Amino acid sequence: YTHSEPAMITSREREVLKFLAKGLSTKEIGTELTISSHTVESHRKNLLTKFDAKNVAELIMKASKMFWFD
Repeated sequence: YTHSEPAMITSREREVLKFLAKGLSTKEIGTELTISSHTVESHRKNLLTKFDAKNVAELIMKASKMFWFD
């Protein structure tokens, strides 16, 4: 991943990312997407890795700079 090209994320990761950006909890995201909290956590961890972010706040900042929230 480089800053000049968007991180490759799955459609499900993108959904999780949008809910994280709205401030939903892991449990709330799981309910919205009808998936387990464990699965939401896995997607969140994958997103942090793909965007090289230390936490969700940094993840949202980096993702928003790449226009993931159009």
